[in-house]
Amino acid sequence: MSDSEHPAPEKKTAEERNAERINALPWQPWRPGDLTVPVFTTPDEPLLAEGEEEQDDGQPKLQVDQNELLNLQRRAEQQGFQQGQEAGQKQGYAAGFQQGLEAGQQQGLQEGHHQQAVLTEHWQNMVTDFQQTLDALDSVIASRLMQMALTAAKQIIGQAPICDGSALLNQIQQLIQQEPMFKGKPQLRVNPADFERVEQQLGASLSMNGWRLLADSQIHSGGCKVSAEDGDMDASLATRWHELCRLAAPGDL
Repeated sequence: MSDSEHPAPEKKTAEERNAERINALPWQPWRPGDLTVPVFTTPDEPLLAEGEEEQDDGQPKLQVDQNELLNLQRRAEQQGFQQGQEAGQKQGYAAGFQQGLEAGQQQGLQEGHHQQAVLTEHWQNMVTDFQQTLDALDSVIASRLMQMALTAAKQIIGQAPICDGSALLNQIQQLIQQEPMFKGKPQLRVNPADFERVEQQLGASLSMNGWRLLADSQIHSGGCKVSAEDGDMDASLATRWHELCRLAAPGDL
């Protein structure tokens, strides 16, 4: 029978091989004297643990899963990276939050100061404008009151039953007293409605001083005008009224 026809011997377990090694030891019958000196015999071959296989060189081979070690290493690296990333994010968030808080407070203070300055300037301008308005109103009120008084006086003087010509006579007497101001023979012009009254009251005085009395329809009643070599003096009512209005409200005329 060839070697190929012989069946392969069954593979023995570690327990069976250990049992064969123990049985192969040089056992001796036990005697009472053997209790005094113990004798230990070391087997030539080491015992095998459960699950170990005997190598050709007689040494056990440890089965180590390299993939499992690599997986454990990767997991540890990932876990460490994740923990470091989380810690870095927390630190960065805390630092960024504090920095943003300080920047926001500073910006808020600056904006508040700017708004306060703008508001203060606005109120100052309003107060200034209000004061200027009050000042202008004071002058306007005074001017308007003066114009109203002059207008009322003009209407009263212009009424024929009330006007007695005394104002015109007083004005002519003042002009005669200022005779040195006029050279030559001055001419006194009055409205035709006032001519007779002036001639009756002041005719003799005018003739004595060399004045000539003339009637002029262009002069309003109640006024007069003196003409001399060195110039004219307009004392007409219209001219005097215009001068009073100019003095009362210089900006309006």
